[in-house]
Order: sequence, then structure tokens, then C-alpha cells
Amino acid sequence: MIRAVTVLAACAAFSLPVQAQTYPNKPVKFVSAFAPGGGSEIALRIVGQKLMERGWPSVVIENRPGGGGVVAAQVVRQSPPDGYTILQADAAAFAINVTLIPDLPYDPVNDFTPIMQMWSFPSLLAVPASLPVKSGSDLFALAKTKPGGLNYASSGIGSGGHLLGTMLTNALGVSMTHAPYKGAGQAMPDIASGRVDFIYASLGSVKQYLDAGSVRVLAVTSKERLKELPDVPTMTELGYPSVFLDIWFGLVAPPRTPLDIVNTIYARVNTVMYDPEVVKRLADIGLYVTTSTPEEFRAMIKSDIARLGQIVRAANVKQE
Repeated sequence: MIRAVTVLAACAAFSLPVQAQTYPNKPVKFVSAFAPGGGSEIALRIVGQKLMERGWPSVVIENRPGGGGVVAAQVVRQSPPDGYTILQADAAAFAINVTLIPDLPYDPVNDFTPIMQMWSFPSLLAVPASLPVKSGSDLFALAKTKPGGLNYASSGIGSGGHLLGTMLTNALGVSMTHAPYKGAGQAMPDIASGRVDFIYASLGSVKQYLDAGSVRVLAVTSKERLKELPDVPTMTELGYPSVFLDIWFGLVAPPRTPLDIVNTIYARVNTVMYDPEVVKRLADIGLYVTTSTPEEFRAMIKSDIARLGQIVRAANVKQE
């Protein structure tokens, strides 16, 4: 009996390295907090496809929108820590929500195993082509004179678009109505049709509508103009430097995921992120590769909880 227990203990001790060596040997699920069609999901599919080209058996994207990222986070937090269910974490769900949602049902730092940052992006200020404005200045003037104020869409409560809309509202000193969606992919058809006045969203979310001529981009929230849209001014150029926010995305695993598995995922995904084809395809939709190690990512999440929390408080963003 003693020998049997000893053998079992030895097997357990060696199981993690063996698991890491054979990982992945079945489909890996990436859980997205957004509805299909947004820039972040498009990028995740690009990365997943490249991983499969490089030997992963299968990568499945599962969309779990709702609760400003809370639904997706809870799904992954409660999943087995085996590396086969991974969350596409973002600045809203892992930094902004801590201040925005007092009873947040998860701890972004302690309830997950960080893997890496993947990319970040500025946002575009987009309006329906039918809206009678040709510039940011025109939109801001309209916001100050339109009875009842303008309304703006976002990819959810506490998202970057929500914060930027609130920042603009405060900067202009006017009232506006926030219309949260379950991802920019759901919001853009209403922007294109003119049912909503404007949105701050990624180039990936806006591009097909911009190419089709159904929306117009009036500004970008980056510090410098985007090379993809050289004629579009920054919010700083328009006189509103405080309306600035870069949004990041990364990967986290359930708590207690073995370090060997985490390091394997990091190494393989990091290599894919710097594949020239992936870099170009992400840049084409306004996403910029910015990776980090697991420990660097954990430190960044901690830092941004404080940094973005200050922005939430300063912008007076409230849970709706």
C-alpha cells in the first residue's frame, strides 16, 4: 500500500511537465466578452488561425457577452485550470471594473493566472454618414445645441468607449445619453443606420462601415495621427487632450493553472504575435502588438487598476 501511494505521488509530481510537453492535444477555447463582429474578436480569430497553422489542433472562439465582461470572466474563473479555457482579458474587465462595479464578483489579480498582453489600440470617433457634421468641431457644436443632447454607443458599461464618451460629455459640459451594447460589433449597425449619433471604437470595428461609406471618422484618441488615417485629426488637435485612452487586450487562465502550461501558451502565442503577417493584419484594423511576460502582465493589471480607476472617478462614470 505504501509503495502504491509512493508511485501515485511520483506520477502526480511528473504529470505537469508531461502535460506541458503534450499541450495542446485537444481544442483550446478562447472566451471573448464581446458579441461577434468587433475588432477584438476579429484579431483573436487571426491569432487562433495562425496558432492552428503552427500545429495547435484547434482554436475555438466562444462569445460570452454581458455584464461589462463579468459573464466571460466568471466562465473562465470557474473552468478547470488545464490551459484549455482561456479568457481574452481587456482593460475594462480587468482594471476599470474594479472601480466601476463595487460588488465585482471576481478579483482580476488573484482569481486568474496571467499569461500575456497581446495588443492595444486607440479609438476612432465615428458618426453616421447621414449626420449633418463634417468635422469634430461640427459634432461638438451640434452636441451643444441639439435639444435633448446627442446619444452615443459603446461596447458595454465600463468599456473604453463608455469612458471616452463620458470624458467628451464632461469636456463639452453637455448632457448626452449612453447606449451600451454587447460589443462594438452589435453597435456599429445602429451607428451606420443613424439610430445612434456617435461611437468611440477601434478601427477594426469601424473599418467595413467606413469602407462602405456609411460612417465618417472625425477624430482619433491617439497622441499622434494614425498612418492608416493620416487625414483624421487627434482629439488633442481638436482641443480636447483629456479625451485620451488606449485600450489593451491580453490572455489570462483560470486560477492555479500550472506554470508549465502558462509558459507554453505564452511562448507559442508570443511567437505568433510577431509573425509579420499577423502584425500587418492587426495593424490594418488599428491594433498594435504589445506583448508582455506573465509577470509583467500581472504587474500591468495591478498598475492599471489604480491608473484607470482614477480616470473612472475623474470622468464620473457610473454603473447603469
